[in-house]
Amino acid sequence: MNLVDIQKLFAYTEWANHLTLDAVEKLTVEQQRQNFNISHGSIFGTLVHTAAAEWIWLERWQGVSPTALWRVEEYDDLAHLRARWQQIEANRQTYLASLTDADLERLLEFRLLSGQADALPLGAQMQHVVNHSTLHRGQVVGMIRQLGIVPPATDYLFYLRAIR
Repeated sequence: MNLVDIQKLFAYTEWANHLTLDAVEKLTVEQQRQNFNISHGSIFGTLVHTAAAEWIWLERWQGVSPTALWRVEEYDDLAHLRARWQQIEANRQTYLASLTDADLERLLEFRLLSGQADALPLGAQMQHVVNHSTLHRGQVVGMIRQLGIVPPATDYLFYLRAIR
């Protein structure tokens, strides 16, 4: 894995996140907040969790280990969450631009939410973030489908086709 690959994976993640947010914007607040009894309960809850996880990892890469995830109650609506997520994306792009291939191999220490110390190579942490976001986007897509609505196609293949 090299920096170009990591940057491409994050470009995909942002593209797929945007498609998902665009689809969720078309739902009613009731649909966004309906409890599906999976993942983080609702579409909105799962999106808050996903954005919070992307934020936590970015903070860890910069030497800060947050001790708590965001709570759904902290966000008035999807527009508020989207604005915060866009800040994370911009900050992550700036951070990625500062890296080299060698940085991806560097063992980077962090603390889990429990406070337990851990360490993984930076590149592996980044791959985890992309994978984690993909997992939860898939859950959101499934919840949208359960509402009887055709969800966006967010697979990596669709991203590759969209950018050619």
